[in-house]
Amino acid sequence: MPVKIFSLLLLLFSLQSFAQEIPSGSCGLLMTYDAAGNRIKREYFCNNGSNRIANPELARLNSEVGQAKQQEAADAGFEEVDALYPNPTTGKFYISFSKAIDNATIQVVDINGKVVQRVKGSGTRLEFDLSKQPSGTYFILIHTDGVIINKKIIRAK
Repeated sequence: MPVKIFSLLLLLFSLQSFAQEIPSGSCGLLMTYDAAGNRIKREYFCNNGSNRIANPELARLNSEVGQAKQQEAADAGFEEVDALYPNPTTGKFYISFSKAIDNATIQVVDINGKVVQRVKGSGTRLEFDLSKQPSGTYFILIHTDGVIINKKIIRAK
């Protein structure tokens, strides 16, 4: 019985170690958390080496799934928001994209649904200013290539 429990625990801990495994030949964000669950580090990582999974069949499947997800995201024209900072903000804030957007429509909407700012933007980093708006919660709607990305920002005093 203790051997079965030990085997089960060993299996669970080994699965956890691959939670942020980035498939070979692709890039992504790796997050590091402290014991309380707070994110302490975020880094962009490109896995150009071999896959660390020892079983060749699992490595092949993992690679195929990673390539399928990349192709699905590319087909959808999805542009991931890399960072929205500072949040909460006292006025100016920035949106960084992991891939450049081209002629996207960005709307800043208040909690009541009123559009308080609308701009067309391109590039990997955009700047906004809410300093003339009252404190509260705002939503950022980014329309690009038929995809809508929705983010939330808080305007503090």
